Amino acid sequence: MFLINNPLLSLSCCMKFSRSILKRIRAMTATRILVNLQNVNKSEDRPNPASFTQSVIEHFGTTGDNVTEVNAYLQDNKLILSNDWTKGQPVKLKRPSFCPITNLTSPIRDDLPDDTKSRGIDSGVALILESADGKVLLTRRAKTLRTFPGVWVPPGGHLEENETFAMAGLRECHEETGLKMSPQQFVSEDLKVLALWESVYPTKLTIGPPKRHHIVVYLYGKLKPGCDANTMNKQLQLEPLETDACAWLDRDLVKRITEADEEKATEHGYKTEGSVGKGEYVRGHIIDENNRQVEGNIPLGPLLTVSGAVSDHERVSTGTKFALEEWLQRV
Repeated sequence: MFLINNPLLSLSCCMKFSRSILKRIRAMTATRILVNLQNVNKSEDRPNPASFTQSVIEHFGTTGDNVTEVNAYLQDNKLILSNDWTKGQPVKLKRPSFCPITNLTSPIRDDLPDDTKSRGIDSGVALILESADGKVLLTRRAKTLRTFPGVWVPPGGHLEENETFAMAGLRECHEETGLKMSPQQFVSEDLKVLALWESVYPTKLTIGPPKRHHIVVYLYGKLKPGCDANTMNKQLQLEPLETDACAWLDRDLVKRITEADEEKATEHGYKTEGSVGKGEYVRGHIIDENNRQVEGNIPLGPLLTVSGAVSDHERVSTGTKFALEEWLQRV
């Protein structure tokens, strides 16, 4: 067994590790940043750990269609969601109508493994990264990943101990894409919280019982002049175990992606039209069959589809579409 804390481990040997392997070694001993909830309207005087089978949005009550508002902050290596507005500004939190936790029945809940039911709710970050020329970077998750394989998302992942949201977002972006950035490279010289998403995997009970439950903090930052998409592409070094493709998408394409409506797809008579995007491509970078990063054409069709009812496939994640909608409204 190869131990990273072995004093005989040389620096040159460490350098041979991929970013993803080093990340997984850290994860083995890392403190999980779990979600804690405080609803002051329920006379909760302090945040309490959220349970795996608990609907976060139901805890606060909806302000619209599967939407609520909370503030989000980190405290003592916990992600705190609260409606105590003295702690911060409200931000939108959303879930899909088909959220497995919301639709969980007692028999399915009772049949969940004990180690799943006792997991709590994990926290993660995802970075809506806008280039100086107004394009957004999306990445395709490697097909070997345990959750959301082959799905398009912004760079992101779990929060780690003692990190801020911005530190986690920038670290994850570097690990997955090779893009190493500092807050000073952004117009605001920081990353802002854009929105929150209650994420469950698998995405629907028709696919399988829930195994993971997260609150994803979507961050946003626009790069300063000089950091356009073509310039940033020169720094790209995709990590094949995490990300097997990426592309910068302009505003018009982002709008088309968000119009592939997951909610309408559940309505009778809705057509996803298999011809949508057929024969169209977006220029990007992919990991080829020889595990090399190359530039090439990426079929647009999968980015314009919605999630399946009984199995998943390549698409843009529902949470990502929500975050992109928020981005479109703000820029």
